Amino acid sequence: LRTLFTTTLHTSEETDILLHGVSSDMMTQILDYVYFRELDIRSDNARQLLVTADYLFIPDLRKLCYDYLKVAMDVYNCIGILSVARSHSCADLEAHARRLVLRHFGELYQQSEELLELDVEELQAIIRSDKLNVKDEKVVWECILRWLNHDPDNRKDQITGLLKCVRLGLFDAKYILKEVLYHPYVKENEECRPVILETLEFLYASQMMTKEYKEIVTPGIARPRIPQDILFAIGGVRDRRVSDVIEAYVARADRWSVVEGVDSIGPRACHGTTVIGFDVYVIGGTDDGFDGLRSCRCFNSFTKTCREVAPMNAPRARLMVAVLRGVVYAMGGYEDHVAQRTAESYDSKTNQWSWIAPMNSKRSNAGVAVRNGT
Repeated sequence: LRTLFTTTLHTSEETDILLHGVSSDMMTQILDYVYFRELDIRSDNARQLLVTADYLFIPDLRKLCYDYLKVAMDVYNCIGILSVARSHSCADLEAHARRLVLRHFGELYQQSEELLELDVEELQAIIRSDKLNVKDEKVVWECILRWLNHDPDNRKDQITGLLKCVRLGLFDAKYILKEVLYHPYVKENEECRPVILETLEFLYASQMMTKEYKEIVTPGIARPRIPQDILFAIGGVRDRRVSDVIEAYVARADRWSVVEGVDSIGPRACHGTTVIGFDVYVIGGTDDGFDGLRSCRCFNSFTKTCREVAPMNAPRARLMVAVLRGVVYAMGGYEDHVAQRTAESYDSKTNQWSWIAPMNSKRSNAGVAVRNGT
């Protein structure tokens, strides 16, 4: 900013300098910050202050606006912040906003006015993502129609590129024929025809393969998106026998299913489970319904692989487990049919268990919780 006013490139007679796109209110805020270190950042001016600070190259002010927006970001303003962050190379802020948009897309596609102002490239990047959190793929189609209808004359030619971002293979054939194929935007655009034909051919082929009990390679148009919220039920007792079955509940689909194609954790009941990142730790328990185990296994929910990790210092069944600041804690439980008060911690980085102070009383089958990270 100083350089702009002190440069020798201007003649001495020039006293007025035009700052394009900077309002008088923004300039007042900038000068107050430069001279008095006073700044009133609010939800209604933070984005414009960031743009202005970037334009005038004031790094400290840019950082203040960046920090404010990251804390103030919510489902109502995340799309606008995403656009600003993307335009002004705020990579971390952009990534944070994008995660929020993808996670809450089911709410945003109907309510957000800022979504209607996105350019087609940004909209495609969002709806193409495997991490888009939608309970039904029809949500994506409805979002496209809402965006096109906002300015149909200038946007309807974008239908083909947008249609390719929808997992059309997850629709049933009746919906494709009724709601998509004969929609005016699709019907009037010849470039959409190959996309629809590919989808119908896949749906027909998958129906035939199912009847003949054959496998079919799933194309991109039918690949499910990555679930955002999953519960795992691991092992336990089924039909009076210790089980190794893993079931998963996908909140988005409101459905339970057996997790296929995974490494077996082995029969396990009365164990403790906890999660760090993608790793689900299966700790202690019993594999025969009687004797407690020291062994611990780690199931990676992303790769669907299972590995043995370091065993506990003591066998425990019906124990309590929790994670605090990335460290796993195992407490109490039964050893040789006797309740224990001992406790230990596990560091996943060093793959090592260590004794910690014992509890004041013996416990098993109890609950344990972490509050506010403490």
